Amino acid sequence: MKRLLRALSTAALLVALAGGTLAAPASAETGVFRGTDTFLLGPETVPNDCLPGVTGTLVGTLVVKFQNNNTTQGFHIIHTETGTVRIEWSDGTYTDVEWVDHTSFNTGSGTEVSTVAHQESGNRYTTDGVFLSRSTIHLIEHHTITDGVVRVDSVKVRAGC
Repeated sequence: MKRLLRALSTAALLVALAGGTLAAPASAETGVFRGTDTFLLGPETVPNDCLPGVTGTLVGTLVVKFQNNNTTQGFHIIHTETGTVRIEWSDGTYTDVEWVDHTSFNTGSGTEVSTVAHQESGNRYTTDGVFLSRSTIHLIEHHTITDGVVRVDSVKVRAGC
């Protein structure tokens, strides 16, 4: 679950950037631009990192709120992403997962700087809704891209099943 949700987080940011919602306008327009995008997730087959051999089907929603501050020297993005998914596991249990990502992204002068703070939790239940366990993930990632070269400055992760 940890690998999947981190991948979803990164994919959501890349989708939004590629889709143009977070990218600077094609023109040299400056100013502040705000928006919200909603993405449906799944159905997607996922492994269970805490229970070897168990797989699940993930379905949920991802909401991305952003603000672009565009200048003639580059742009600054403030991005908040919230996700809510349910994973129905092959052993009959299910997990409800929620996460929040806060991202800060700066460009200009051939350098891009990005910081992501990710906080996630999932509660696993029996088919009858009896609580079984809770998993949590906290991640802070900071990287710099200069002339196409990516440098990961720091990654801090706390996770547990």
